Amino acid sequence: MRILILYCEEGEGHAAAARTLARELAAAGAEVATHDALAGGLGRLIPLVSRDAYHLQTRFLRWTYGLEYLLFARLPPTRAVGRRGLAAFGGRPLRRLVASYAPDLVVSTHPSVTNVLGFLRRRGRLAAPVVATITDFGVHPLWSHRGVDLHLVMHESGRPAVERIAGRGSAQVVRAIVEREFRAPAPRAAARRELRLPADGGVALVSGGGWGVGDLGAAVAAALEVPGLSVVCLAGRNEQLRRRLAERFAGEPRVRVAGFTDRMPAYIAAADVLVDTTLGVTCLEAMASGRPVVAYGVPPGHSRGNARALARLGLATAPRTRPELVAELARLTGAPSPVAVANGAAVGAAEAILAARPRVQPRRTRPALVGGVATLAMLVFAGWTFASPRSYPVVASALELGVSSVPTGSPDVALVVETPRDAIPRLASTLQARGLHASFAVRAVPSAAERHSAVAAGDALVPELPHGGPVGVIRAPRDLRRLARGLELGHRFYFLVPRSGFTLGAYVAAKAAGGVPVTGARMDGSATLARLRPGSIVVVATDGGYARSSLAELAAALSSRRLRAVPLDELLP
Repeated sequence: MRILILYCEEGEGHAAAARTLARELAAAGAEVATHDALAGGLGRLIPLVSRDAYHLQTRFLRWTYGLEYLLFARLPPTRAVGRRGLAAFGGRPLRRLVASYAPDLVVSTHPSVTNVLGFLRRRGRLAAPVVATITDFGVHPLWSHRGVDLHLVMHESGRPAVERIAGRGSAQVVRAIVEREFRAPAPRAAARRELRLPADGGVALVSGGGWGVGDLGAAVAAALEVPGLSVVCLAGRNEQLRRRLAERFAGEPRVRVAGFTDRMPAYIAAADVLVDTTLGVTCLEAMASGRPVVAYGVPPGHSRGNARALARLGLATAPRTRPELVAELARLTGAPSPVAVANGAAVGAAEAILAARPRVQPRRTRPALVGGVATLAMLVFAGWTFASPRSYPVVASALELGVSSVPTGSPDVALVVETPRDAIPRLASTLQARGLHASFAVRAVPSAAERHSAVAAGDALVPELPHGGPVGVIRAPRDLRRLARGLELGHRFYFLVPRSGFTLGAYVAAKAAGGVPVTGARMDGSATLARLRPGSIVVVATDGGYARSSLAELAAALSSRRLRAVPLDELLP
């Protein structure tokens, strides 16, 4: 049996799954070929968007990948457009590539390839059956396609998500696709000797996958708060991140920073716990080895879906704050010898692939009207999303855009005051008398006297975006840059969003200018006061003749909770 395995070189997980399948299928007697579909199999545009842009997004603009994931993986209208785009740009070159191998069966380990192969099968342009492997636990709809004959999932919870898209009987649960070394790991002591790690005490392995994605530095710093815990941090092929982490922890003997490695079985065997920021194949390898998995510092997109799914299934923990991570690592360090986590599947992936049979593939041609309506709906939705203030809170919550509160162990609450500029000196004195300190939001560069009065009272100034709504998209970069220069804030700074409404388009424009939006809870009496917690951000709006009763009520609420009001720039670091 001649089998072609197609993967995409995006991180290491998809390629690792392809290598594992190739070895297992070859051992079963199949003739196997593997090919990176981004190298000549999906045209030129798809690699640019799928690999090259993704590489930049995960390093520098993570929120944009979260937005892309929301649009094309979670929303049906835009997802339909995405599928059509993949088929339009990748169908012909992938068909030629498959024909050059003349396989009896094709296996995909990547959603982009799965969608194009499913389209070709659905249209009758590919005779060989198609099997798709799904190594994620958070199975989003783009992993599945009605034209694929069989989907292999790693847990029973993934089957319903696939069958909703591809139809009943289209999914099968198989054992995790990992190399045999992870199923029978070396003894912990032997692995530590091989890697020259401390024989005594705990070892935490912090991994960012093949591309070094996620907040690895924060995870390492938290792990160091556990007494006696050694940390190995793997930055993958992200050499810039590896150097930065090596410099940051150069004086810490308990930390080892390494780049890409082919010794993952030994590292996982030597560790007490894996802290994973990507939740890909590495967490499968850890679970197969019996090592507990902690999700932390996960970037927006499908990785956060994986983290939520793993936590929901009890296969991993997902602490949200640094103190929670420290407590979790302390709990897991020195635990009894682990037992490998099984998913209950008796069938291996290679066995399921060899037994796969074609499903009925009715040829269906969608009318051009359907595609046109879907495209129009996507354009209308995108326009509303970027231009309407109503959509921003929903998108901001889903993608964690901006700052509304800060996780902290300090008894601090940031107070932001919106008031006319000429009222700042008088209000600063009043706040100081009540033991309150704040950041005053300004929409224009203040005078030297105004700045001096705020600073002398222990307060600070923060820019506020002058214009909300669609107008803010046009004026945001210019206004914010001018304010930032006037307040000497540098290239990256925080700003208060306007009361008149804030749009996703304005967010993108402000982000380009270096601004990070702060929303916080606007003071509306007892409701806001009841929600005061360490790290809260409270916004008080006055007309210059501020309500003394409101300030007195705020001061009393803070005092009763043993909290103190500080400026934004004191809380945010």
